[in-house]
Amino acid sequence: MTAKYYLSQLQLMKSKIKQLQEQKQMYLDRATSITASFNPVKVQTSSTTDKMGDNVTKIVDLDSQIDEEIVYFLEKKHEIINQIHNLDNVFYIQILFKKYVEGKGLKVISKEIDLSYAHVRHLHGKALKVFEEMHTKLLNKKELIH
Repeated sequence: MTAKYYLSQLQLMKSKIKQLQEQKQMYLDRATSITASFNPVKVQTSSTTDKMGDNVTKIVDLDSQIDEEIVYFLEKKHEIINQIHNLDNVFYIQILFKKYVEGKGLKVISKEIDLSYAHVRHLHGKALKVFEEMHTKLLNKKELIH
């Protein structure tokens, strides 16, 4: 696995958590919009499903899954921050941190650290190479995020 791919895991995890939260909100909206119908003439029902109960069950399951994903994300974030901080060049640290932890683009980073975009692009490439050299064993054994 490349350093870029490894470091990009945080953004993938954030996206996954956000999607789970949106899915939970969808079920929450459904559960709160379900109304009971009163029809005393009805003799036979073909469906006995509890739509509200089903939605609540899905919400509870998603809550648990979201909590697990957040815990894993925070652990991975802490690990990656420490690995970035082990680099010996302040610009490498700033660029990798801002790019992969904060999720900023290189143009934004170039303005924040007051370097040209071209120079930041160049330093970004060098920082990734140095990160790969420092963490070769880690990158060779690491699996994709869960």
